Amino acid sequence: MEGFALRDAGDEARAPLALRPVHLALVAFVVTLPAYAPTMGAFAEAPQFEAVADVFLFALFLAAVTSSAVVLLRGLQRPRKVFSRARVTTIAAVAYLLGTMGVLGLLFAPAPLPAAAVGAGLLAGAALPLLVAEWARAVAVPIDQALVLCAFVVLTASFVGWILALLPLLVLVPVFCLLLVAGVVVPPVAARVGDPALPLARPADTMRRLVSVTWLPLLGFAVYAFMTDVMAHSAFGVVQASFLGGAVAALVMFGVCFLWGRTPLLPWSYRILVPLMAAAFVVLGAFPAGTFPRDASVVALYVFYIVLALLGCAVLLAVVRNRELPANVASGFACGVAAAAALLGQILSQVLAVTDDFAPWLAVLTGAFVAVLLVFLGRTSWNELVAPRESAAAEESVLAAGSGAGDAAGGGTAGAARGEGPEDAGAPDGFEPSGRADAPGDAFELAEPSMQSTLEARCAEVAAARGLSPREAEVLVFLARGFTPAYIAKSLVLSISTVRTHVRNIYRKLDVNKREELIHLIDEG
Repeated sequence: MEGFALRDAGDEARAPLALRPVHLALVAFVVTLPAYAPTMGAFAEAPQFEAVADVFLFALFLAAVTSSAVVLLRGLQRPRKVFSRARVTTIAAVAYLLGTMGVLGLLFAPAPLPAAAVGAGLLAGAALPLLVAEWARAVAVPIDQALVLCAFVVLTASFVGWILALLPLLVLVPVFCLLLVAGVVVPPVAARVGDPALPLARPADTMRRLVSVTWLPLLGFAVYAFMTDVMAHSAFGVVQASFLGGAVAALVMFGVCFLWGRTPLLPWSYRILVPLMAAAFVVLGAFPAGTFPRDASVVALYVFYIVLALLGCAVLLAVVRNRELPANVASGFACGVAAAAALLGQILSQVLAVTDDFAPWLAVLTGAFVAVLLVFLGRTSWNELVAPRESAAAEESVLAAGSGAGDAAGGGTAGAARGEGPEDAGAPDGFEPSGRADAPGDAFELAEPSMQSTLEARCAEVAAARGLSPREAEVLVFLARGFTPAYIAKSLVLSISTVRTHVRNIYRKLDVNKREELIHLIDEG
């Protein structure tokens, strides 16, 4: 049972990821997902594939959207003990097995049975969000470890999926069923682990906080779900391109984590990595026909979209690990967004089935996502350049009045507390005050490892002596290094309002009124 235990919020955020047998089961779950285009593509030679596959997927996505909405709405309400989580998850696992194995049987039926395929899709789709929620609970880790884990899963799943695509159908079916069972047995076991109670909040505040943290990664994940479903119906070699693209994307993410793991990975990824991936696709796609291998641009496109999916999945795991929001709320929202995007892609691919040339649509939609990203980055850069001068007077008045207006944009919780200096409260998301070591990596590059260890040890002593919670102890280390709440929120994948709440609690428990007193207290510790 140790492999299924939820990680404690006080675990060291920068400890290396320890791979466990449960992670191999996660690979099996991903490889056998019917919504994963190469999974269905491996059965393309089955007699009833053309008549059954699209009908099954349409029903699956539709049921997944509906079930995700139910899971999300239930998570926003006060918990009610109707059925135990373990029992519900066990029922979901059985339903998912029946639905997925049922469609395998329909692929080899003597005659097409579209009505039965719809039933199998509804059964599997309704169960999918519940299984995803338990998987998120079982393997939730901090953001840097989550990126490594997601890259490992994608790399391994790409290799296993490539092997499955090479197997003859008589061997593929039993092997696929074994992997399917291996990927479904974990959620019912993980559901037996208790879920910590979280403070109740208004549904609107919970959703605002969730969207503020996850909107950009989940938008990228939705784009991935939409585009892979569209490309699955195109003339491209989707199976081979997706496997190669997944491997390349995983290697890219490994490099990011190992070379730039000391910076806030999400801001760095969206400011540098994602634009570079998009630029590679645009350049490769701009070559005239016949002058450059077309498959290269397809692989580049898959790399781009899988990188987006990796970021989205990593954010989901980090949000669940942080326990800022209920796991079923975060997973229900993410699963619903992805399923809705895939359903839209399924519909569009059917509407455009009269032509096999999907390349213009892929380029247009890729450009649309990059445009949204550029607008977001431009807004962030504008805040960094202009907001310090325009909002200084307003921030001081808010602090003087003790108002919480500075947190309204971050989730509706209380605002600046006593002890937060002007640089800490009311700062817009993305604003890092000048003169501080808040540029990505600066604090870590300027400090020797021994100094960092000493600082962390002092913070741990102070936290233990003053009764700080594990999350507050984690935030204390960032405060001691001179980082602002905006930077801490980016590093820990928390909303700024939540970080400011932790800062207020830290100041109250340490009986300090400003950052200088906090630093002095730690130095004396």
